[in-house]
Amino acid sequence: MFSCEAKTQTNLVYNGDFEIYDTCPNTTSYPGNYQIEHCLGWYAPTYATSDYYNSCASSIVGVPLNNFGFQYPYSGNAYCGLLIQNCTQPSCNGWWVEYIQTKLLQPLNPGKTYSFSFKVVGSDYGFDYYFWKLGAYFTKSKIANATAKPFVNITPQILNSKNNYLIDTLNWIEIKGSFIALGQEEYLTIGYFPDTLNLDTLREYNVPNDITNFGNYYFIDDLKLHEVECEFKVPNVFTPNKDNINDAFKIKLCDSLNYNITIYNRWGIKIFETNKANNSWDGRTTSGELCTDGNYFYVIETEEKTFKGFVQLIR
Repeated sequence: MFSCEAKTQTNLVYNGDFEIYDTCPNTTSYPGNYQIEHCLGWYAPTYATSDYYNSCASSIVGVPLNNFGFQYPYSGNAYCGLLIQNCTQPSCNGWWVEYIQTKLLQPLNPGKTYSFSFKVVGSDYGFDYYFWKLGAYFTKSKIANATAKPFVNITPQILNSKNNYLIDTLNWIEIKGSFIALGQEEYLTIGYFPDTLNLDTLREYNVPNDITNFGNYYFIDDLKLHEVECEFKVPNVFTPNKDNINDAFKIKLCDSLNYNITIYNRWGIKIFETNKANNSWDGRTTSGELCTDGNYFYVIETEEKTFKGFVQLIR
């Protein structure tokens, strides 16, 4: 059987729940006064002014009530906030996209698989558009950008599900994924990562005809990064004879990985295909015919790797 386990439960993101601070925030951030820096370990990597919210503060940047609405934290007493906006008025500077960044507790190991997750919820401030391309980018060095423009030509390791527009303003939504580290990544950046060919990845929501800018504001909480070690144990034989003992060739991989399984006979003809949602083979073809005894070859394709081998079918 395939199985997997977390190598360590140590969260490699320092202050990933934003609870530790040096001074209580007293206002939303603006250039020259980045309140996010009061949350220990965190800062804004661009000119754009990400915010810090804590229950110790007034209603301007308080919790649960603040300038952008009413929202309880996912846990604890604090969270951060990011604005994504494109203003088309002449007085505006086009895109204004806010990010938060931190240094990890230790650099990532090359070739190792890591699982990362964070929670996000939309504010109820009344913005007109929703986005889906929120994610996480891991780098060897700091990202420093003097403008508030989006990062271009960057593909984050973790990205929200395609076209899963973040429209919920009540319940925290988890964005989660896994990736293989190149090695020595020790900075994490959270934010909106549009591709250069489709910057306006958004969904309209009751927009008046004379709208001159569009955007949304999101709260962020509960960041977790763990190294994951998958131990691969593939059965080399199974006996689909309906005795309820070893009747299926069943696959299990790390919960964070999606995968596809294809079975071939000895002549290389595909006879069966399945995926994580139905991750076992009962010794029949896709059309339901019983396969004869013998060796069969499997190909397991994950998001990062491909595994090949064979299994013996004995009835």
